[in-house]
Amino acid sequence: MKHIRKICSIVLCVVMALSCFGFAALAEEGGGDPTCEHVMSVTVVPPTCADQGYQLHVCTKCGYHYDDNYTDALGHSYGPFTETRAATCTEEGLMERVCSRCGGLDTKTLPVLPHVDEDEDGYCDVCHARVEVKKIFSPYEWLKSFIAFIRDLIQGIFA
Repeated sequence: MKHIRKICSIVLCVVMALSCFGFAALAEEGGGDPTCEHVMSVTVVPPTCADQGYQLHVCTKCGYHYDDNYTDALGHSYGPFTETRAATCTEEGLMERVCSRCGGLDTKTLPVLPHVDEDEDGYCDVCHARVEVKKIFSPYEWLKSFIAFIRDLIQGIFA
């Protein structure tokens, strides 16, 4: 009989310890009193562009809360890109678009443009930076120049 009492005492202690830990976990999870007869108020939290929606249940007596009935995030609803800063030969450009739901901004950079040297003086016509001039002289251009030279020579002789 003595052993039965000891075994029952040990089992009872273990059950009480486990139940205490279970109540502590419940209190940590959503707060509140585990012995409360909850009176829940429900608030619907709508989804946003980035966050999912859900129903929030809160006990008006003890503050215990949990959420369920999740809905997917809406995702952004961006309009078209507009150029806010034009690219030049010294800086990148910038394009932006705005989400019509949340006002979130999405940006895209435009690459730097090449230097422009139309007068072939070795300097960029826009920013005046030194530009390396690479003249490619193909055999076709050489032949064309030679024929023009001969034509001008002949016209000069017979003119």
